[in-house]
Amino acid sequence: MLLSILMAASTLSPKPISVVDFGAVPNLREDATEAVTRALAAAPSGATVLFPRGEYHFYREKGHRRNLYLSNSDVANPRHIAILIEGRSRLRLQGQGARLVFHDRIIPFAILASRNIALDGFEVDWERPLMSQGRIVAADAGGITLEIDAERYPYVIEDGRLFFTDRTWKREPWDYMRFDPETRGVAYRTGDAGAMGGDWRDAKVSEPQPGIVRLDYPNSGRQTVGHFLVARHGTRDHGGTFIQDSQKVALSNMAYRHTSGLGILAQYSQDLTFRKVEVAPKEGSGRLFAGHDDGIHLSNCKGKVLVDQCRFEGLMDDPINVHGTTVPITAILGADRLRCRFSHGQSLGLRFADPGDTVSYLDRETLLSRGTAKVLEVVPISEGEFEVVFAGRIPEGLVVGDALENLTWAPSFTVRRSVFGPVRARGLLVSTPGKVLIEDNHFRSSGSAILIAGDANQWYESGAVKDVTIRRNRFDNCLTSTYQFCEAV
Repeated sequence: MLLSILMAASTLSPKPISVVDFGAVPNLREDATEAVTRALAAAPSGATVLFPRGEYHFYREKGHRRNLYLSNSDVANPRHIAILIEGRSRLRLQGQGARLVFHDRIIPFAILASRNIALDGFEVDWERPLMSQGRIVAADAGGITLEIDAERYPYVIEDGRLFFTDRTWKREPWDYMRFDPETRGVAYRTGDAGAMGGDWRDAKVSEPQPGIVRLDYPNSGRQTVGHFLVARHGTRDHGGTFIQDSQKVALSNMAYRHTSGLGILAQYSQDLTFRKVEVAPKEGSGRLFAGHDDGIHLSNCKGKVLVDQCRFEGLMDDPINVHGTTVPITAILGADRLRCRFSHGQSLGLRFADPGDTVSYLDRETLLSRGTAKVLEVVPISEGEFEVVFAGRIPEGLVVGDALENLTWAPSFTVRRSVFGPVRARGLLVSTPGKVLIEDNHFRSSGSAILIAGDANQWYESGAVKDVTIRRNRFDNCLTSTYQFCEAV
């Protein structure tokens, strides 16, 4: 009897831990970073860490720092992390509706080398977003006049140029997108080039009165008074949630209102679940933009990935992108050895393969495979260059400029019952040879709803598909603007 009682007791989950007990105080502007770090350190395997309902602020000054290379992101080491889960197993963070407010460029959640991790019930936002917006109140052949809420989107004008600011940064817009407040999407047929109606980059900027900003430049377009311009002045350097070298990670009931880069980025991870995740502006906030870039980005993952009942809106890039990474061959060093490099600047520092992985030799022009092989060893040379040793001879006809594709790190992918609302770019990008199921979704993206493409020449995003089922989806007013690779709905 005693043995059975002890065995039963050993299977019980540890008592939940509250971040409040470690010094986090909701609804104050004090930095909660250190209190949450203490709570996580005290949580044993199998524990739930609770964030009682309320608002918690996080500043990058006391955050964790790690040198990390994020796929499809700018190199900006060290990265700043607010909530770090590293080398952990069987841990659950329960938000209970908590709103987490971040300041400056920072990764809200990083899950590194961990397994069986769950995030549930959080709203993620920035007090000062890393983009800005203004309403068009006048437009003519001589330029555009904007109304800007200077409290929400602080700015200064210096030497006739407009800079948006925060307490630690000052940035000039490098692009604008025009949004229609009725559709909450990119204005019809404006896309990337039509928002401003001309070359605005040398515009002379003035402020006729506080909160009213005039941009003078030759304007040949037809702007609509009442539309909004979203100013893009941030960098793609910190994701909303970063998952690396981890297994069995689940995100549920999460709302990302803004991010400092990709929304959720997972790389070299397997068996991931995203259920009832929103990357979208908060209703009633007046904000038309959410994510700085993609919503969910899956690079070089494997196992099973499920996206269920999620919603995406107001993104400045694609809601979901699933892909691997091709690497061009720069030198043939022997019968079983090649030198390769990560050719895109946002893939520097990534890991191409592990010993035992299966890779495909790709013809650069046709993207057809010249054969496959097992990897024996990968020898790093620099951030972008490495050598690969194979268990066997490389195929005849392989030439410098051809590419390698890792077939091992390629997941099966299911997306269902999700809403791909108005965004700047396309809807769903799928480049994986795993089994793909796309069902019961609603697509309203301004670009193509679904893009299936391979590439070994520009973005170097790999993954020739083999088994894709698309069924019972609704395609609603897609392709209202054209972008790269938007050839059909």
